[in-house]
Amino acid sequence: MNKITQTWLGAYIDSVNKVLSECEYLRYTDCYRDKVIEAEKYSVSAGGKRIRPVLCMAFYDLFGGREDISEIASCLELMHTFSLIHDDMPEMDNDSLRRGKPSTHAAYGADVALLAGDGLSILPFQIISENALAGKIDLKTAAKLTQVLSEAAGHRGMIMGQMMDIYSEGRANEVSVEFLTEMSRLKTGCLLRASCLFGSILAGADDSRLDNAAEYADNLGLAFQIVDDVLDVTGDEKLLGKPTGSDLERNKPTFADILGIDKAKKLAASYTRRAISAISLYQGSEFLSELALGLVDRKI
Repeated sequence: MNKITQTWLGAYIDSVNKVLSECEYLRYTDCYRDKVIEAEKYSVSAGGKRIRPVLCMAFYDLFGGREDISEIASCLELMHTFSLIHDDMPEMDNDSLRRGKPSTHAAYGADVALLAGDGLSILPFQIISENALAGKIDLKTAAKLTQVLSEAAGHRGMIMGQMMDIYSEGRANEVSVEFLTEMSRLKTGCLLRASCLFGSILAGADDSRLDNAAEYADNLGLAFQIVDDVLDVTGDEKLLGKPTGSDLERNKPTFADILGIDKAKKLAASYTRRAISAISLYQGSEFLSELALGLVDRKI
């Protein structure tokens, strides 16, 4: 990424981190009842690239938005964190590390982690509705955001993708590229699509722009997942903050396994070019183009 892109990215991330660190919904005491909120705060504060809220704010700016939407954008990070907590649990991927720290269930126990994930999955809708009731966004916009996020996170989106992921474990030799593409679109891509649509909707984008935002997100999501698969084979565990090779150990199908590293990288680059092409006609799209290129070239 060039310096201008890095500056913008840093500004977006800082604004989201500020909202998350000061979020009144995540304040807790030493009372046993607040243990679940402590676990939520722990998970949200564990780091991460903040890609989803960044995409939300970037599309808002691209399509002419001028207000501070970092609180609404943070909803996407909360929903993403819910999915990570549940993915890491013993009943799912059973990962004890996340971003170089003990995963939530490892730090707080599976029972508290389950409740923390549940809480974070509901909190975005509370934030959206309270913003609408306070007059910060209109009710129709709030309804659109709720519809987009619930579909992305629900059984038509992330949950279905996770179900496909569960089904595929132990079936690495039976799964096709088409199956893997659909699973990735649902498990990873749906929330990225929601992120791009959030910013576009808040900016008042028309249907054509919404379609372009969705096309960018869909292709970026596939590129992102392919790179994740490659990094699980070739990545540095210290940089990634988690063990590599976990997919191979579970006999889970990945793009790297089915296509090989070189072909997988080429496919990721192809999806990245398609993502960039979807927004290339818009003035000010350079940040989103650079972001896509940076994500496909990342080491973490």
